[in-house]
Amino acid sequence: MNLEAFSIKWFALYYVVLGISLIGSGSYLILKKQQLSQFLQKAADQERPPPIFIRVIKYFLLFTLPGLFLSFTPFSLIELLFTIWSLLVVYIAGIQLVRWKQNRLLIKANSEDLPMLISRCGAIMVAVGFAIFLLAYLVINRTPI
Repeated sequence: MNLEAFSIKWFALYYVVLGISLIGSGSYLILKKQQLSQFLQKAADQERPPPIFIRVIKYFLLFTLPGLFLSFTPFSLIELLFTIWSLLVVYIAGIQLVRWKQNRLLIKANSEDLPMLISRCGAIMVAVGFAIFLLAYLVINRTPI
């Protein structure tokens, strides 16, 4: 298998798995917003951010970095932009974890608004998941049979 075929298969699989994950996680956030709100309120009492957040960001970064290389074989502007967007999401999420001391104070101060914010984030995740499915469709359609 050449690198071009591997790149196409990588992005097709990555888009599908990421789309399913985002739609599933976003739906869970919408349905279980009270439970996550309670989890965040308990986590705000801790000095360090929850390890699950760090793990999610770490694995998202580990799956994004090969995409950066593979977006050049063959060069695909769509995959390159998606990879840069993914790295930007990792950076912004990482910054939020670095600012955990300030964020935990915000969580405590705005605990009554958390369920609404969580459901809004869930809806955004579902919408982005469907957009990523469209990217998977584009990759599969341009693949020569």
